[in-house]
Amino acid sequence: MMMAIRPWKSFLELFIFLYYAYLLAAAQYHDYPSVQLSASWTNNNLSAINITQDSEVIMRIILLKVPNPRSKIGFAFGFVSNLSTGSFFLGAASVRIEYDDEPRYDEVFWLANRNKPVQENATLQLHTNGDLILRDADGSFVWSTNTSHMSAASLQMLDTGNLVLYGDNNQTLWQSFDHPTDTLLPGQKLMAGQKLVSRASTTNWTEGSFYLSVSSEGLFAFYRSTVPQMYFKFSVSGIKESEQPSYIRVVNGTLALYILSAEPSEPDAVLSVPVHNTEKAYIRLDSDGHLRFYYDDFIYDDSMDQVDILADVLRECDYPTVCGNYGLCANGHCTCPSGFDQGIVLDNPSLFGCTEINPVTCENGRSQSLSLLKDVYYFNYVDPDAADLKGIHMDSCRDACLRNCSCKVAMFRFYYNISHGNCFLLSNVLSLVNEGQGRSAYNSYAFIKVSSGSALPTGAIAGVTVGTFTLVVLVVSFCIL
Repeated sequence: MMMAIRPWKSFLELFIFLYYAYLLAAAQYHDYPSVQLSASWTNNNLSAINITQDSEVIMRIILLKVPNPRSKIGFAFGFVSNLSTGSFFLGAASVRIEYDDEPRYDEVFWLANRNKPVQENATLQLHTNGDLILRDADGSFVWSTNTSHMSAASLQMLDTGNLVLYGDNNQTLWQSFDHPTDTLLPGQKLMAGQKLVSRASTTNWTEGSFYLSVSSEGLFAFYRSTVPQMYFKFSVSGIKESEQPSYIRVVNGTLALYILSAEPSEPDAVLSVPVHNTEKAYIRLDSDGHLRFYYDDFIYDDSMDQVDILADVLRECDYPTVCGNYGLCANGHCTCPSGFDQGIVLDNPSLFGCTEINPVTCENGRSQSLSLLKDVYYFNYVDPDAADLKGIHMDSCRDACLRNCSCKVAMFRFYYNISHGNCFLLSNVLSLVNEGQGRSAYNSYAFIKVSSGSALPTGAIAGVTVGTFTLVVLVVSFCIL
């Protein structure tokens, strides 16, 4: 005799069956996160284990790690190319697992050969001597982990996004986390002596114009030039309590600064922004010099949202290239001084820039004069050591620029009177801050070198407006100068 089953029990069993069927299906996604010695790959579609491509980027995947199959987010290592350039890089990127269980490229966060891209049919080999070596299609050496004769055993992509070369005893011989490019993933450190270097542009992944660095005095950002120009300074003062080098680290949607201390102690300062899904949030120094958090906002869609970390510390006009060369920035609006026309920025036509109508050269030095712009500031004032001449009269600053062929603009900053101030002689003139008196305790004048006869009152042409962001800064112990 068969016993009838109560309806509620049938429903419960059906629910349990479907739930475990879902878990089983999720667990059946196969990644391939590691490889042993004597492996080699060629940069072409035939050698790739998997290929992800969209209208802008192609990635030929060598290793793939999906930490949690149900989240459908993973990390991939392989050859990646922005199709607009045609060149390939060896790098690591985040990927999303689509409904058909295929990985889709999301964002590159580490590059091995950043300034030396390779072509189709370049080769990567994990040698028996323990070295991971990248060569271009013609056989020329490009990059390696420099781990020969270290008894390497395997190469693995971890669930943190860290690419690690392990030794025979499972010791770490080399890891990508020790060689950051422009991005810090959760848990990754930027140590004193290292740099985050921005991309040249959103489509050009080679090194760009900005870098972020850490020292025992704090966190700093610079515009890259023959003499680096500081545009951000976050000082931490006090007695260093740890023998470890200073570092910063991304922790749960915050940027923790360990300048004087080290873990497990509390950080000396924390930069915090409103971020969803904080455990997956990462930071990147972007091509415009902004330091941003990127995170998944699953509330709306699966795209990456972003927020400017320094928006409450730096105004939009404080960034070196916001208005291009000679551009005057006021409340996010860009104009050009008289004697200049709005020019085209060759590597990025969407950017603002100013060009001289009658260019000043060393040959026409006798027909030059200086055009005065009052209440104009320069981003590099944040660096107390940047002045070329200190404690001098304004007239001496002007004369020094006129006598110096390479000087294009003289910036004079003073507190009380023009007889005692600091002089900055600019040969590579970036954006000028034209937001008037009141943004600081000192006065500032700009003397722009022009051909005689063109030194007219400041004028303006059609400009552009740049965006702004909001930030919350949580400080444990710091001083911003």
